[in-house]
Amino acid sequence: MRLDDMTRHGDAVLPEVVPAAIDPAREAVSATLQRLASAWPAERISLGEMIHAFGMRGYGLLIVLFAIPNLIPIYIPGWSPIFGIPLALVCMQMALGYPEPRLPAFLTRRTMAITDLRKIVGGAVPRLQRIERWLHPRPSFLTTRLGERLIGMYGVWLAILVIVPLPGTNLPTSLACAIMAIGFLEGDSRVIVAGGAFGVLASAIAVAIIAGACWVALQGLGLMF
Repeated sequence: MRLDDMTRHGDAVLPEVVPAAIDPAREAVSATLQRLASAWPAERISLGEMIHAFGMRGYGLLIVLFAIPNLIPIYIPGWSPIFGIPLALVCMQMALGYPEPRLPAFLTRRTMAITDLRKIVGGAVPRLQRIERWLHPRPSFLTTRLGERLIGMYGVWLAILVIVPLPGTNLPTSLACAIMAIGFLEGDSRVIVAGGAFGVLASAIAVAIIAGACWVALQGLGLMF
């Protein structure tokens, strides 16, 4: 790959994977993710490179990206904090009104095999495509700058529940974040509201699981002492 085919991002030189003929702001989320996973030229991809590849899609795509690994109906110990912490950081910055997401270097330098990314995207894209069939621009205050900040605040709460390393707490909350983010990307207020409503149910499920785990732990401590 020639040097003029590369784009500099901070101290790293990153491959440009978004063809000029494609307008990232109009492309479906599932299509953007599929193109990134299929077109990436290296064996590994860092978080910083993924952020750069998303270009103008910004917060919404990052929220979807960090939610996707927990949408796979298989509990993998340790995944929740890995993706939940950056999800919380992105939502916090969205709530604070930052013009673009900023993540610390120790996160942006983390890499994963492109084959793993393809597996994650391959498992999640069918679900995203089913959601995208129902999307239409429906502007309201939720699709404004104020709405973006409100979505970010709610996303922080859901991301905290995603971080909890217990089976059943992260899939529903991650799905709620993804639905709201996709709705905002497409300017669809109804989808944003649907994601928020599902987030209430997901929160109730997660809180119940956490409370149950705490009760079991306290019972265990009572038997020990």
